[in-house]
Amino acid sequence: MRIVYSQHLQRRLAERQFPSGYPRKVVETSKLKFFDNATGHWIAISKLKYANKLRSLAVSYDIIGETIEIITIHPITDGDIQRRRIIKRWQKK
Repeated sequence: MRIVYSQHLQRRLAERQFPSGYPRKVVETSKLKFFDNATGHWIAISKLKYANKLRSLAVSYDIIGETIEIITIHPITDGDIQRRRIIKRWQKK
């Protein structure tokens, strides 16, 4: 599959000072994947070093034919992940 970065993601990478390869790495290596019932986007989560700590990073993306369009990336806590699963906003895939 081809991976493309949205304009929003490109802006977020610069604002949050993420390495440019992180979104692709999260999508390709994630063992945690969910479907977000509120937004209709897919979510991939991996732990990577960010701001001098190992953190969980969430990447939102869409699958359009043979293309993955990555929408955004942000740090997320284990508590936030659990809450979204408990209220069934995120369903594991």
